Amino acid sequence: MIAGILRLIRWKNILIIAFTQYCIRYLLINGMLKFMNLGIILQLSNFNFFLLSFSTLCIASAGYIINDYFDTRIDTFNKPNKVVVGKSISRRQAMLLHTVINIIGVALGFYVGYRVGLIKLGFIHLLSTGLLWFYSTDFKKQLLIGNIVIAFLTAMVPMIVVLYELPVLVSKYKTIMLYSGLNFNHILLFVTTYAGFAFLTSLIREIVKDMEDHFGDRQFGCKTIPIVLGISPTKKIVYALVVVEMLLLLLVQIKQLASLDLTSVIYFGICFQTSFSILLYQIKKADNPSDYHKASRTLKVIMLLGVVYSALYYYLLLY
Repeated sequence: MIAGILRLIRWKNILIIAFTQYCIRYLLINGMLKFMNLGIILQLSNFNFFLLSFSTLCIASAGYIINDYFDTRIDTFNKPNKVVVGKSISRRQAMLLHTVINIIGVALGFYVGYRVGLIKLGFIHLLSTGLLWFYSTDFKKQLLIGNIVIAFLTAMVPMIVVLYELPVLVSKYKTIMLYSGLNFNHILLFVTTYAGFAFLTSLIREIVKDMEDHFGDRQFGCKTIPIVLGISPTKKIVYALVVVEMLLLLLVQIKQLASLDLTSVIYFGICFQTSFSILLYQIKKADNPSDYHKASRTLKVIMLLGVVYSALYYYLLLY
């Protein structure tokens, strides 16, 4: 049963979420604070940050569970070997697990919000659980809405770290900020840029996954982009989104080049521009679910490389 639960909550994806949040906090935000060289340190305690990250993992896990719960019939058609609910785990057990994990995740979100003096931040977690529920029951079957919801929640993985950290930093250093003109807007901007990258890459991946699953989705009345518009037009949408992302990354590279950050320019060129070029080729040649699955994995690798860049950025800032 334990193996079934681990498969159900997508434990590998859960580890990537945790890895992302810890990199954002300890490499990006912490690195930028150290670079300021003003003795400013992270204010959210390590334990409270652990609770915050754990709450995110709980809500993501619950989202995977409820998605599989409502998608059993579609998954039996699309991915028969990966169906867990109704096999190794009963539907009743899955729903109970979803409920318990969700309650823990939301409760921890409100608790950490209370600890930082903004209990209303907990509503982010409550909203996320609601979006994941309606995504599983309705949104994912509609044109584009489900894709945007998942892309938004993916972007919130890094954003939630800075949303919980900044209020404590501002409260602690408000006197210094008042007299020195110091602010933390650059940190918010940087993490928001990261979140934007996550949003756009995730949106592309969700559309690619819809192309992968469109045969089964069609049988159950889904109205995803490939079903409504067809595969060829959907490919063109993916091409356009990928090119837009490559151009946005190019703008970042130009800025890096202007600041003589050649290492980052090279990293972006090899890890992102090259990977997106490979993705364009994969999409062009794709004509079966296996091909689209490979393209989806390429996008997951790109997202992971985006997180790994935080380690390089930390090194470049401080060394």
